[in-house]
Amino acid sequence: MNLSLQDIVKTYNGQVVLNRFSATFSAGGCYLLLGENGAGKSTLAKCIAGDIVYDSGTMHYQRNRLVAEDVALQYQAFDSYSHLKIAEVIRLFQALTGSSKDLTELHNLLELTTYSHVLVKNASGGQRKALSIYLAFLLNKPIILLDEPFADLDLMKKKQLASFLKKEIKQSQCIIIVISHEVAGFESLFDAIYILQNGQLADFGTLNVLEEKYPNPMFKGIEGIYFEITGKVLGGRVG
Repeated sequence: MNLSLQDIVKTYNGQVVLNRFSATFSAGGCYLLLGENGAGKSTLAKCIAGDIVYDSGTMHYQRNRLVAEDVALQYQAFDSYSHLKIAEVIRLFQALTGSSKDLTELHNLLELTTYSHVLVKNASGGQRKALSIYLAFLLNKPIILLDEPFADLDLMKKKQLASFLKKEIKQSQCIIIVISHEVAGFESLFDAIYILQNGQLADFGTLNVLEEKYPNPMFKGIEGIYFEITGKVLGGRVG
């Protein structure tokens, strides 16, 4: 089953944030969204999740259902249920969803037990991020959007998370869409790369296709391709 986006447009106060974005994401795949701050990545994710109403275009996943019903979005900053402990938030979501999904591996690699007693309002940014990642998978949706999931994790945890994502995709045949500036060493995780610039799709394809299209990049890997397309380095501008 495919998630199909056609000509998605979103504007804020007359400024175009997404300009006729189109893409197809297939079940059992992991996709990378790249772009500088303000390129439209997070806005696109929120449109897919139903948090933002887009101005025009179409989205399809399952017939006679809103796409948002099948989406779990992990936020960069989780600040809901601020007066509950992290363990209480998890139990609440388990009760609300009736989920019996075994996420022991994810729970352990995020080390949730070590700060499960902490109130959300007192948790660090990294602890809130970990909770948000866990809840996204606890919801057990077929489409999962992850916004900078590798941030705030050490190198070992990043590798473990990438390994978990690969196994989760294989087992559940879900669609995972990742927004991340941390891509070095994780190239094999992504089935296709979508590069946004000024709200538009600048280019997309598998890593092999893009490497053939841009054969002599200044940098190796995805970072080099991104620079060739946008003239910028991930996270900043050259010069």
